[in-house]
Order: sequence, then C-alpha cells, then structure tokens
Amino acid sequence: MANKTKRGFRLNIVKESTEETVRSFRFTRAGAILAGITAFVIILGSLYALIALTPLRTTIPGYPDAHFRREAVANAIKIDSLESAITRWKLYSENLSRVLAGDTTINLDSLLVIRDNPDSLSR
Repeated sequence: MANKTKRGFRLNIVKESTEETVRSFRFTRAGAILAGITAFVIILGSLYALIALTPLRTTIPGYPDAHFRREAVANAIKIDSLESAITRWKLYSENLSRVLAGDTTINLDSLLVIRDNPDSLSR
C-alpha cells in the first residue's frame, strides 16, 4: 500500500502542431489530493469573500439591506410609543371608572413615571 502512494505520475502539456513539450508536472497521488483540497478551499474562501464583503450580498433573497434595517428601527420606535400610549389610555380609563364609581382619583403623572421607569421603585 505504501508503495502505491509513493508512485509518481507525470502530466505533460504538449503543443499539438510541433509535439513539443510545453510544460511537465510530476506529482504523487497524495500531492494531487492535497492540491485538489487546497484549490477547493481557496475557491470557497474567495466565493465567501466575494459575497460577504461586497454589495453583492444584497442580491441574496431574504438578506436585509440598509432600507429594511432603517424600517425595522422606525417600526420599533413606533411600537414603543404606541405601547406608552396604550398604557396612558389604560390609566385614564381606570381613573375614569374610579371617578364614575365615586372613588378617589389617581394621580396619573406619578403613575406614568413609575410605569415608564420600573426600576425607579427599587431606588
């Protein structure tokens, strides 16, 4: 088995019109496999670099570009403001139901500060 792996091969590139040897390569089976794996890794690495490091990545379906990221941030800000508006409406309706029931009212401003900063109670 060791004898087969050490056996050498030769690849000659010959000019057809003059049958002159242009280039001659000598290699072993292990060297050819190693060269093939190395070429495969280099091709994969360059393909990854081409896609990951250039604007070509935006052509991949499902990859978010800058426009979608800006929209996501704007939507997150809108959601946050809507959540605070809902909280204010809930406090207002709770206070209104207390007034209609004849109970004492709640100071809404102090509750909004407490609900917006939940860790303010721990200080």
